[in-house]
Amino acid sequence: MNTAQKQLIILARMTTFRRTLPARTMATFLVLAATAAATLPVQAQDGDPEDKALRSLVDAELAFARMGLEQGIRAAFIANFAKDGIVFEPAPVRLVETWSARPPNPNPKALKLEWQPEQAGIAKSLDMGFTTGPFKLTDTTRDAPPSHGVFFSVWQRDAAGVWKVALDMGISTPQPVDFAAMGAAPRPRYKGKADGATQQKALMSREARTLSTAGAAANAGTYADMLAPDVRLHRDGMMPLVGRAAVAKAVRDRAARIVWTPQEVRVADSGDLAVSFGKYREIARSGKSAEGFYTHLWVRDAAGRWRIAYDIGLPATR
Repeated sequence: MNTAQKQLIILARMTTFRRTLPARTMATFLVLAATAAATLPVQAQDGDPEDKALRSLVDAELAFARMGLEQGIRAAFIANFAKDGIVFEPAPVRLVETWSARPPNPNPKALKLEWQPEQAGIAKSLDMGFTTGPFKLTDTTRDAPPSHGVFFSVWQRDAAGVWKVALDMGISTPQPVDFAAMGAAPRPRYKGKADGATQQKALMSREARTLSTAGAAANAGTYADMLAPDVRLHRDGMMPLVGRAAVAKAVRDRAARIVWTPQEVRVADSGDLAVSFGKYREIARSGKSAEGFYTHLWVRDAAGRWRIAYDIGLPATR
C-alpha cells in the first residue's frame, strides 16, 4: 500500500480479522478508507490532540499489518501486543506469554495475513482506542482460495505512550465486507466526570446477569435495552449486522435468553469508552444451550448510560 492509499478521511467527532491463527481473531471519529486522490488537512490534524492521537493509532495498526507481511504473523503479533494483551483461540489467552512458549513455524510466512483498518476511534482521554476492518488469510503452501473475515482490536497506550494491542477478536465472513456501506459507527457522547474505577465495577455488574431477548424495543431487562442504536453484531460465519432492531432480531432468532459471565472490564480514563470480555451461554426456547466467548465495546451516551456498540462472539467449539 503506497502513501496515498494509506490516507484516511477523518470526519471530526464521528466514527464511521480474525487475526488469531488460523484467522485474525469510541468512538469519536468516522474513519473511511479514502481514494488515492484524497488528502488530509495536515494543519488541522497537527493542531488537534484528538486528531493526532487517532492518526497515531491508525499508523500503529498499519505498521502492525506491514510487519506481519515482512516478518510473519507470530513475530508481528508478539511485538505489537501488550504483555497482558488478550487474543481468542477461541478461549481468551495472554498472547505474548502463550505464543512465545510455542515453537516457531519453520516457514514464518506460510500463512499470509493481510488487513487494514477501515474504522477507528479513541476515547476522550486518548488512552484507549479501537480499530476494525477486513482481513484476508492465504495459505501460501497450497493452491486454495483465501479466507475472509473482520478483525476488531482494542488498543491502549503503555507507560511510554506507545499504542499496544490490549485485545483482539474477530470473525470469519463468507465474503469480503464493505465497511463504507455500514455507515458511521457508534461513538460515545458522555461529557461528564471521568470516574473510570466506579464505572468498571458498574459494567462488571451490568454484564453479570441473564437477559431476555424478547422484542426489538429497548425495554428494561432485555438484550435490546443494552444496545446502542447503531450497534454492530459480529458473529462467526456471518456478515456483520448494523442497528438495534436488526441485531436484536438476529440474537432473538438464536436464543430466548443470554447469560454473560464477564472475565475482565477495562475503562478509558475519561469514562466514556470501555471493553469487556468473558463467556456467554445462549439458551434456546427448546432449552438447548450453546456456549462461547464474547467481547463488548461499550460507549457512554450523553446521559451517562453505557450501551454496547460492538457485540462480538465466537463459539466455544467449531
